[in-house]
Amino acid sequence: MLDLLNLPGIKPVDIRTQNKSIVIVAEMVDDTIPLCPDCNKPMHKHGKRSTIFADTPMQMQPVRLEIKRPRYRCESCGKMTSPELTFLDEKRRATKRLVDAIRQRCLGATFRAIAEQTGVAVNTVKNIAHDLIEELEETVRYETPVIMGIDEVNLAGGYRCVITNLATNSVYEMLEYRTQDHLKPFFKELPDREKVEWVCTDMWRPFKRSFAEYLPNARLVIDKFHVVKMASEALEEERKKYQAELNKEERIYVKKSIRWLTLKRPDNLSPTEREALAIVRLKIPELSVAHDIKEEFFKIYDEPDRESAENAFREWEECLPGDKMPRFRDLAKTVHNHYEDIFAYWDAPFKITNAYTEGLNGLIKMSNRMGRGYSYEIIRAKTLYSEEARKVGSGVRPTRGKVEYGPYIPTLVKIVEDGKPD
Repeated sequence: MLDLLNLPGIKPVDIRTQNKSIVIVAEMVDDTIPLCPDCNKPMHKHGKRSTIFADTPMQMQPVRLEIKRPRYRCESCGKMTSPELTFLDEKRRATKRLVDAIRQRCLGATFRAIAEQTGVAVNTVKNIAHDLIEELEETVRYETPVIMGIDEVNLAGGYRCVITNLATNSVYEMLEYRTQDHLKPFFKELPDREKVEWVCTDMWRPFKRSFAEYLPNARLVIDKFHVVKMASEALEEERKKYQAELNKEERIYVKKSIRWLTLKRPDNLSPTEREALAIVRLKIPELSVAHDIKEEFFKIYDEPDRESAENAFREWEECLPGDKMPRFRDLAKTVHNHYEDIFAYWDAPFKITNAYTEGLNGLIKMSNRMGRGYSYEIIRAKTLYSEEARKVGSGVRPTRGKVEYGPYIPTLVKIVEDGKPD
């Protein structure tokens, strides 16, 4: 029979299809009588035993090896043994080449998809992944970011902390919790922590309290999008208030359109949308005022330098209408409470935002949905150790050897999108 296996020490003797799998029956080639490992005396044949092992798929079907191995018995001490086959992973009941193939794919595809393709149990794939993760934890190290992004993501039953390298748009770390008790030890033990010059995060104060003591050269810049988001939320409150005054027919017609017309930046509106916005502004003049206030706040971030931005903010605050629109007053108060960290945006070497970190958080959630409830450990490993995404931006630097900055976030996005179910 043609040798379909190319595995040392066995030869195929039969092949059949069973339960949507290809079953290949194989026998041992070498029948040399072994010596007893305890008595060092020749052993005697004691029948044969068939064992099933999973192997790499063929013709897009799972493969099972039914290997018939002789059994030997020592007449002196009664010890029983069977010959070892070096290509088998006895623990996994699979060939080592299948285990290697699963290791290569388990952080880039869902466990269920791999299980269906190989015919092994989902738990077996999971266990192989855990073994791989333990190895990666010991061997993979990424360069400490000069510009660091910090954000949170609600995942697998709790808020996790995601840390990115904003200079290379790559993932640096994912921590199990976002509490100060968890974050402070991380920053205290961070390698080359003096290298961190900028940290971009939201206005959640525990983030700053966690790293301030341990990153001596780091300066905080609050993420632009968290600041302007408050202006959009203030406008939304005004929209809901005035939209409630519309009659039923008007509300049905404009319910969705008003929201997006007012939240979009004017430059992003189509000609048709601009005409519709003009009608809304004419029909609801109070909302028109709120829309202008929102837009003027957004324009602060269009200013080229800090002095111009600070002047624009003062002018914006002075134009707020009395006691009306309290959410915009709240926004002004928030800016004052975080003044230095907000306006540090214009002191940075380039416009630092946490957009890639925010995008990564959405990606992590998508991976979790596709995996149908992965544990935190698995999601962290799939995010941190994706082999394909780790290739970008890494390599050998003169006098420094191999340098890795972490998985490139755009590549991670592509991997997940390519793996989406139809």
